[in-house]
Amino acid sequence: MRMRGLAVLSGTSALQAAANAAAGLLATQALGPRERGLMVLGLAIGSVFGLVGGLGSGTAFRARLPAVTSSAGRRCLVSTYSWCSLGGAGLAVTAAVATTAASAWWIDPALRTPGFLVATAGFTVGQALLTQVPDGWFADGRFRRGGLAAAALCLGGLAGVLVSLTVSRSATVVLAAQGLGMVLVGVAEVLALRRAGLAGLARPVPHAIRSLLRLGTPVVGLTLGAALALRADRYCLGVAGGAAAVGVYSLAVTLAEVSRLVPAAVGQFFLRDTATGLGARRLGPAIRVSVGAAAAGGIVVVAVGWPLIVPVFGPEFAAAGGLLALLALAEVCFAPFSVASRGLVGGGWTGAAGAVGIVGSVVAIAVYALMAVLAGPAGVAIGSALVYTGLSAAACVLLRTRVRPAVRERI
Repeated sequence: MRMRGLAVLSGTSALQAAANAAAGLLATQALGPRERGLMVLGLAIGSVFGLVGGLGSGTAFRARLPAVTSSAGRRCLVSTYSWCSLGGAGLAVTAAVATTAASAWWIDPALRTPGFLVATAGFTVGQALLTQVPDGWFADGRFRRGGLAAAALCLGGLAGVLVSLTVSRSATVVLAAQGLGMVLVGVAEVLALRRAGLAGLARPVPHAIRSLLRLGTPVVGLTLGAALALRADRYCLGVAGGAAAVGVYSLAVTLAEVSRLVPAAVGQFFLRDTATGLGARRLGPAIRVSVGAAAAGGIVVVAVGWPLIVPVFGPEFAAAGGLLALLALAEVCFAPFSVASRGLVGGGWTGAAGAVGIVGSVVAIAVYALMAVLAGPAGVAIGSALVYTGLSAAACVLLRTRVRPAVRERI
């Protein structure tokens, strides 16, 4: 049953990643380095704020809902989660637009045009939906349904990209269309959650909102750390090298991230393992599976992707081949973090998880900024491997010191 569940979640994750990769590759081929770089910067900023906009309420909802037995308590918790998601989306959009506008001063003036700011806002809403909607299904134990919801949102974004590329080669138009596609599907998914009793906006209960955010907020540090580790490289490269350098680098990132599918799915199941007291027994096997899958996926991606870069995308993207090899190695370094970070959350050690994320985000920005100045895109790729290794080591050490005492107590 466990292997079947892992296969289902991996399959939906693969569909999600395939949609994102297809959107990224099509946009890269059509837009060229500079326009694609501008689009990637909007995606990166929107992704970071969309991920943290829920303020950890999704994790808290997943932790609390299974323990609620009364229908009244369930309705109150569902409404509380819905209000937190709505308010968080508003905060995320405000922060994303402000950051994008400010970034125009040191990256590219095109970032502060009204159209691009609206496009970034729309994508941020889509990213917030991509974060909060699946967690609603996961909280009710419907992993397959949640995975399909995430995949549907990404397919909506892909559809938007496909339609926009028939009429425009503008980063603003393509980014806006991707966000709109995600939002339209996201609205349909929210309605589905409502029909399932997992979304609703009854009168807000302030103390319930505070309680849910108190439980979830410590995880924001982990989410922020992971988001910056995975996105700040493009931003720092944009500051140091401009939008065109980001466009080339992002092609390599898009291809390399394909090998992240199985580690992400293993991490979702390991969260439940630690929550049920099985973390110590399954930590080693989970990490080995994740690292092995990331390594195998990386080898395939480099072997297939590198020779096709110039024929498909043009000689201006030739440098993406070497970057792809470095980033595929970085994905192997990231695989243990995909498991251990979820284990910290599942075990209730949100303070430790948050500390890893906060420290990791500070280190990530410093490393990426330094490496971007010293060695450009290659330096940022090496910096990614260093940051990922540090995050994995810290999360694994913290998790092992917490699951082992639990084993001794049961013995």
